[in-house]
Amino acid sequence: MVKRLVISLLLSAFYNLSAQEADTNTVSHTEHLHTEAAKHNIKRATTLALIPGAGQFYNKKYWKVPLVWGAIGGVGYYYYDLDQDFRAYKSVLQLIIDEPTLVTRTDLETAQPELFSGLPAPFYQNTAEGVALETIGYMDALRTQREYAFFGIIGVYVLSILDANIDAHLYDFDVSDDLSLQPAIIQTNYYAGAFASPGIKLILTLP
Repeated sequence: MVKRLVISLLLSAFYNLSAQEADTNTVSHTEHLHTEAAKHNIKRATTLALIPGAGQFYNKKYWKVPLVWGAIGGVGYYYYDLDQDFRAYKSVLQLIIDEPTLVTRTDLETAQPELFSGLPAPFYQNTAEGVALETIGYMDALRTQREYAFFGIIGVYVLSILDANIDAHLYDFDVSDDLSLQPAIIQTNYYAGAFASPGIKLILTLP
């Protein structure tokens, strides 16, 4: 009876010890995952991406930061340049409206030579009315290009946020030599014969 009781106590103690060890391993594994998630958080990467280049920097894709800055800065400067030309033509049109006594292009250029010297495209009409029609045409074209540039800025900005989000999801993706992806020629057998076609081969090397 005593022997059975001792064996039962030993088995119970061993079971409790194993359960505690399993719980410790589970907690340790959970804490490890939490630590890894805290180190690199997808939401944080996406939120930081609201600042151009910050999400890429957080994902340690440092080479992408100047690309994001350059893309947004380039499209932004293009928008600014178009806007300046649009405002210059708008000033010409305003001059024609405010000064009805100026009836020829020469009169307009003489009145404000600095305004006409900075225009990207010259006028070909000799009358003030003709210049006004040309001005409206230039303004319409510039307005359209400026809208495209604005949507270009928004597009580049959104793409930079998506890029940071995708990189954050793939941050722990296995890119070791044991896992590779390469093009290959796939041989397909049909009843009429065998055919070769291009494809992609996934190679997983087990240790």
